[in-house]
Amino acid sequence: MSLEEIREQNKQRVVQAALDVFVCQGIAGTTVADIARAAGVTERSVYRYYKTKLDLVQAAAYLYYDRMTQEANLRAQKVCASGVPGIEQVRQILMFYSHMYLEYPAQIRFCADAEMALSSAGREKEDVNWPPERFEISDSPLVRAIRCGLEDGTISSEIDVASLYYNAYDSILGVMEKMSYDRRSLRQDAKARMDQLCDLFVAAFRGDCLKNGQK
Repeated sequence: MSLEEIREQNKQRVVQAALDVFVCQGIAGTTVADIARAAGVTERSVYRYYKTKLDLVQAAAYLYYDRMTQEANLRAQKVCASGVPGIEQVRQILMFYSHMYLEYPAQIRFCADAEMALSSAGREKEDVNWPPERFEISDSPLVRAIRCGLEDGTISSEIDVASLYYNAYDSILGVMEKMSYDRRSLRQDAKARMDQLCDLFVAAFRGDCLKNGQK
């Protein structure tokens, strides 16, 4: 194994450890020394890979987003392979995202804290990779499903699908972040609430408001 491969391996171990510790202890309650111990490296080594704690927060957030996207891709492949209409693909993908968030409240709290920390530092505005991806260039499962729906006619061509895409992403994530902080929301009706929110966006993608004569 080359030195570069060893370096990359150690870097990945550090960011994995960072994600685990941030999720467990929170960003404010985590030090770089904590991350170094969890990764089995020296604190000096951590700083060799990441200059600041905020860099670690950003890398850990991206690691979680990447894993979530990979899982969504795997599920979307099964949906698309069965010839499901685009609007049904949208529904299943939205449901998947919302249910996954509900399943991992600690990870969602970390994502919310990471967004706040990076936003306060002006970091998310500088990084083109900060989710959600721009609709025009995205190849995410949700965007692919929307495009499929436009092609097969199950999604209305008269609506602003890009705006709906952003609103669906932000709304579902925002509600899940709130619920992850509110222990009262982690109850039996939580799934039903998220399903209802997803159904509202599915109806909007179908153009139901246009069918009912609303603008």
